[in-house]
Amino acid sequence: MLICPYIQPVLNKGYKILSIQYLRGLAALGVVFCHFGFALTNYPALSNAFNFGQLGVAVFFFISGFIIVYSLDKSGYKPDQFFTFLIKRSIRIDPPYWAVIALYIGLGYVLNHLPSYRGIIFKFGIGQFISHLFYAIPFTRYQFYNHIFWTLCVEFQFYVIIGLLYFLSDGKVYRTIFLLAFGAINLLHFDMDAVILNYSGIFAFGISFMIFCRNRTRRNAILPALFICLITYCHGITTAGVLLAACIIVMVANVHLKPLYFLGNISYSLYLTHTFIWEICNGVFKRIAIAQFQLLCFGIELAIAILFAWLFYLLIEKPAIKLSKNFIYQRTSRLSVKGSSMQTR
Repeated sequence: MLICPYIQPVLNKGYKILSIQYLRGLAALGVVFCHFGFALTNYPALSNAFNFGQLGVAVFFFISGFIIVYSLDKSGYKPDQFFTFLIKRSIRIDPPYWAVIALYIGLGYVLNHLPSYRGIIFKFGIGQFISHLFYAIPFTRYQFYNHIFWTLCVEFQFYVIIGLLYFLSDGKVYRTIFLLAFGAINLLHFDMDAVILNYSGIFAFGISFMIFCRNRTRRNAILPALFICLITYCHGITTAGVLLAACIIVMVANVHLKPLYFLGNISYSLYLTHTFIWEICNGVFKRIAIAQFQLLCFGIELAIAILFAWLFYLLIEKPAIKLSKNFIYQRTSRLSVKGSSMQTR
């Protein structure tokens, strides 16, 4: 018995899952509202409400647990194809990430040369730059160019753990034990914020819920129930409630809604670029003396952020997505590129 007449054909035939697409868009929009909302000091109630948008990060982690493991399982992935997996993910997510790093470095140099600039002076360091490229900042003494990059580091750690360990066996017993052990690590506290071990329960919940969606049985419902209790204990009832709402959306959102679909498409670009847009807009608004009109500024910033993310998606992210699809998994450890192949080492 399957979860609903919509999820069944989607999971079995590999169509883009509308509900997951909508969740991406809503999660990204929530994060944008959170960050932009901090400037609404004249509207504390609204600012506090927008602050809940930070829970969009938990939704992103839930989505990754759900969709990454599903797509790998569907493709017949094996651990000996780990470098194929990393190359595909790198081609998919790194060009937009690197482009935003370049934007921040460029912005730093521009601000350094503005006579009126009174902020922190930007200094380029090769170690910090390389650490960003390889998602190693959490394990170094360097600071992020932008604080939002921490979630990308957590996601990369998830790719490594899942790619190497989850698919060592396709047996139910092994995968159940793995998920239980992986999720239980969340009970421990690690001082570094940008490490997956502080969020493993959320990723494990996403994986277990995907399994439940593929085959709706009482047995498959046990793990999601355990993990939502774990999340409640480790992250609070609000986070657990938002993730349960995300589950409901996955199960019932089967209508094509163009605005949400659009937001889902640009969600990664919006997440990456929105703080860059805010920093520029904030500086401009102060110069032209309209910063005191906070709601107006909020609306303008939001509109510009979405427009810029759409252009960024079309020019950078979409070509990267298209290129990543040219690389396919094979039973051997070869990475095929439309007829040609190269050995992964």
